[in-house]
Amino acid sequence: MLDSIIVGYGLAGFHYAWQLKQQKKDYLLITNQSMGSSRKAAGICNPTVLKRYTMAWEGEKFLEYAIKHYKECGLQLSTNFFHSIPIHRYFFQAAEQNDWIVAAQKKGLSSFLDPLPSHLINSNLKRKEGFGIVNSVGRLDINTLLDIFQKHTIPSSFMEEEFEYESLKILKNKVFYKGIEAKNIVFCEGYRLKTNPWFQYLPLVGSKGESLEIIAPQLSRTQIIKGSLFIAPIKQDLFWVGASFSSKDKETIPTPSGKEWLISRLDNLLNVPYEIRAHHAAIRPTVIDRRPLIGQHPKYPNLFVFNGLGTRGVLMAPLLSKWLYEFIEEGKQIPNEVAIHRFESYFCNPNRKHV
Repeated sequence: MLDSIIVGYGLAGFHYAWQLKQQKKDYLLITNQSMGSSRKAAGICNPTVLKRYTMAWEGEKFLEYAIKHYKECGLQLSTNFFHSIPIHRYFFQAAEQNDWIVAAQKKGLSSFLDPLPSHLINSNLKRKEGFGIVNSVGRLDINTLLDIFQKHTIPSSFMEEEFEYESLKILKNKVFYKGIEAKNIVFCEGYRLKTNPWFQYLPLVGSKGESLEIIAPQLSRTQIIKGSLFIAPIKQDLFWVGASFSSKDKETIPTPSGKEWLISRLDNLLNVPYEIRAHHAAIRPTVIDRRPLIGQHPKYPNLFVFNGLGTRGVLMAPLLSKWLYEFIEEGKQIPNEVAIHRFESYFCNPNRKHV
């Protein structure tokens, strides 16, 4: 009997599989290899909220664990996946420099924000009002991590197919799926959770994000640029640009309007030529209260969920996966802020509208 079946292979699915592997547990990952939101994300690991100059919930704790975790992943898989690189937050007007100075003195933020803005002129950008530097952050190469982990895992641990909910048999102390027996099953499906017959009651809202990949040889690879959007170096002259936000459009198809939105902001920021190589769209698994979803089904004790990572999956997924593992295997409690029991009323009243 397997210890766990994991449905979905994005950041959530990978991190829970990693926890099981470290504890020498047996698992099966079921994935249709669709391009979910994890594989289309920039991979930025940042505990600060630069729009409002606040810290993400438990940001420092998540970052400390994540950096140690990604370093260990790199050592075990003989590849460096995490790249420490500062964020340069460019200002739109000189008055924003004062806001930065105030924010840099706040508890929590003071560990990451350089106390004084920089007045250096970057000739590659049109912004001339200075910028603030966010330190101790970086970028995870998500696609390389997922690909290499799969290559290092025995083939029998992966099943490439669309998960069929009707084929899952739930018994008192185990589950069966197409002849495969496991102690439990963990759903890490991203936005597809909306169609999950056991967890669709959870208030997963979802937000569409569109992004570009551009080739820009004159741009520096030593910083992540933050203006009206992010520009993050991927490799050589390739950069990720994004992302847009839509809470209404739930299609994973790139749109002309989304592309136009990205290009207009990119043209207002860049002062160098670039070539668009790709245009992507994905639905981020965001939650009504902007917190992740981890925990146990209220009726079936061997069904679990790990979802709702939103825009901070790289930062939060490592520690969240540890909390979920310790909950399932050791009986430790999940923090109330992310435990799905906070939405128990949604399960008891399935007709309640939340989207």
